[in-house]
Amino acid sequence: MPRIELELYTDDPAWAAALRSYWTLNEDGHGWAQTVAEVRAQHQLTSPEMTQLVRTCGSARLTDITCSKCGESWTVANRTEYAEVLRADNGVCESCHALAQAARLQAAKERKQHQRSRLIETFPTNTHDQPSVEELSLFQAIGLHTLFSDPAVEDSGMTTPTRGWPKERPWCPGSLLLDYERRLIHSNPATIFAHHDSHIDAFVWEDDAPTGSFYLGNISYYLIGPQPDPAERSPQLLQDLNRVFRQGPWPATWLEQWRPLWEELTLAYASAYLDMKLREHHLEMKQGEGTLTALQDALATFSLGQVFNLIYRATRDSAAYYQRGGITKRQAANSTVGRISGSADRVRANGWDIKSFNLPWNLPLTAFGEVFFYKVMWQADMIHALIDEVRVPAHAVEPVAEE
Repeated sequence: MPRIELELYTDDPAWAAALRSYWTLNEDGHGWAQTVAEVRAQHQLTSPEMTQLVRTCGSARLTDITCSKCGESWTVANRTEYAEVLRADNGVCESCHALAQAARLQAAKERKQHQRSRLIETFPTNTHDQPSVEELSLFQAIGLHTLFSDPAVEDSGMTTPTRGWPKERPWCPGSLLLDYERRLIHSNPATIFAHHDSHIDAFVWEDDAPTGSFYLGNISYYLIGPQPDPAERSPQLLQDLNRVFRQGPWPATWLEQWRPLWEELTLAYASAYLDMKLREHHLEMKQGEGTLTALQDALATFSLGQVFNLIYRATRDSAAYYQRGGITKRQAANSTVGRISGSADRVRANGWDIKSFNLPWNLPLTAFGEVFFYKVMWQADMIHALIDEVRVPAHAVEPVAEE
C-alpha cells in the first residue's frame, strides 16, 4: 500500500488532529484505522464540519504512486479519490488528464474547422437569377413555399432538414418525403442547393473529404438568387407565390398538374391511415402495388374521408377475423385489401351513401398538404371532396383585379 504524506492547511491543532485520524491507515496498510463516523465521534465533529475539514484543511500525497504521464506523485483530496487511484492501472493525474482532454477538444475543433472549410469549397453559395413563378411547376411552387415560409429560414436562409420538422406538422407525408425532396432538388429550373452550413453528418465523407453527396432528409437548403446573403432571397419569392395563389392567374401548366398531385397526396394519406388502423389492432402488412391500386380505385369515386371509413371497417373486420383463430396475423392483415375493394364495389353498385370521416388528430395534413389544399386549391373541406367534383379556384384562370 502507498505511503501517505499529509499536507496541512490549518493551524488549528484540533482540526489537524482530526484530519490525521481521517488519513490514518491500519497497521498492515490495508483499510483505514477508523471509519469516518468514528473520526467524527472521537473529535466531536458534525457531518458538515467533517466535510469542511476534508475539503479545506489538507490534502494527501501518495508518495509511492506516480502519474504515468508526468511522473509526479499523486495528490488526493479524500478517501474516495484515494480508492480510485488504487484501482487505476497506469493512471494519469488530474492535471495531465485535463491537459489531454483539452488537447482532444482542440483537435476535434480543428478537425471540424477543416471539414467546414472543405464543405465551403465543395458546396459554395451560388448567385444566379431566381426563376419566376411562371417557370416553376406546381409541385416546385408548393415545395418551395413550404420550405421557405418556415420562420427558421429568416435569419440564415437555411431550410430546416425535412426530417427535422415536428411530428405535429411534418413537411410532407412520410411515404413521399424522400421522393418529394429528390424531385425538388432535381427540378428544372434549379431552385435550391445544399447549404455548406448544414450539419456535418448530413454530408457523405471519404478520407475526411466531402464526396459532393449528402443524405436526403438531413440536409438544409438555400434558395437560388442574386443576393449575396441567402436570407434575403426568399421574401420576394414568397410574395410572388402568395400573390399567384391568392389572385391568379395560374401558369397554364398548373391547370394540368393539380389533379395528379391531389391524387398522389390523398393516396399517401389513405395509405398512412391504413397502416395506423392496422397497428391499432396489432396487425401489420407490407403495402405493395395491389394495396395502392385498391386505394386508388376507391379514391377515384369516394372522398378521402369516405375511404377512411372503408379502411376503418375493413381493419376492424380483419382484427375480428384473426380473433376467431386458425390464421396468422399476416393473413388477417392481408385480407384487409380485399375487404376495402369489396366494400367499395358494393357501395358503388348499390348507390349507398357512406359517411365521410374527418382527418384524425394523429394523422396531420402536413405543411405541404396545407399549402396545396388550403392555399392553392382553396379546399378547406378537402377530406370530404370528391375528386371529380373538385374545381380550381376561379382566379386560377381569370385573375382577380387588385383594388
